[in-house]
Amino acid sequence: MMDMTDTDRTAFFSAVLKAIASTRNHGTDEDEHVKGVVEPAARIRAVEEEAKDRQLTPGETGEVLDLLETTFRTKRTPDEEREYYLQYIEKVSGVSRASLGVSTW
Repeated sequence: MMDMTDTDRTAFFSAVLKAIASTRNHGTDEDEHVKGVVEPAARIRAVEEEAKDRQLTPGETGEVLDLLETTFRTKRTPDEEREYYLQYIEKVSGVSRASLGVSTW
């Protein structure tokens, strides 16, 4: 089981939310954007709030990464940019897809 310290957790959520905010939206459908970017980002913030006084579970961490992937797909983020942000998240927080058994998308 993965042990995520407060600093790692803060870095993880900061990096994930930065990736969502920084990636350009190549999609054109406003409803799709709400369902695939706005709602997942809100859920990520909710997970952060729910876990503020404890360690994240691997399931929660995986959910956040899955929600991030949803935003990438919705925004039609190029593969190279997706990989850059995933590596950045791993570097700053220590959270990797492999450590969670999350697919590499």
